[in-house]
Amino acid sequence: MKRKSSENSIDMKFGVIAVNECADFIAANLEAVAEALRAQGCLEENIVIKYVPTLHDSVVATQFMAQYTDVDGVIIVAPKAQLMECLPLMNGIIQVQVQWTLVVEIGGAECAKNIVTMISLQNELELASGPSRAECSDFC
Repeated sequence: MKRKSSENSIDMKFGVIAVNECADFIAANLEAVAEALRAQGCLEENIVIKYVPTLHDSVVATQFMAQYTDVDGVIIVAPKAQLMECLPLMNGIIQVQVQWTLVVEIGGAECAKNIVTMISLQNELELASGPSRAECSDFC
């Protein structure tokens, strides 16, 4: 998937997955995540917030965001340590990241700067790389 050339987060679209099972964390962090993205320059209409019942649902929700939306990255609003303790969940998230070349962050407001930085890096490297192997095999 060809990314946008801008390194400005005003041109980036973010999926935010709020895990209802982590209600206290959501209450303390969801608005802070959206505010931190806006502070990075992201437009309100480019922040897509979806709710899932459990941590286990965050994997398929990340897949849905990658497959059915045009988001540049996903933030799973949940305690990072809680997700990291469950290796099958982390494995699922990593598989989605690799399959879709999608930046995924886990946590609260601290994720906003990280995700913008990583998407900017991805855009920079993609633009510098020239045609992808798939594009090259079709046209080179």
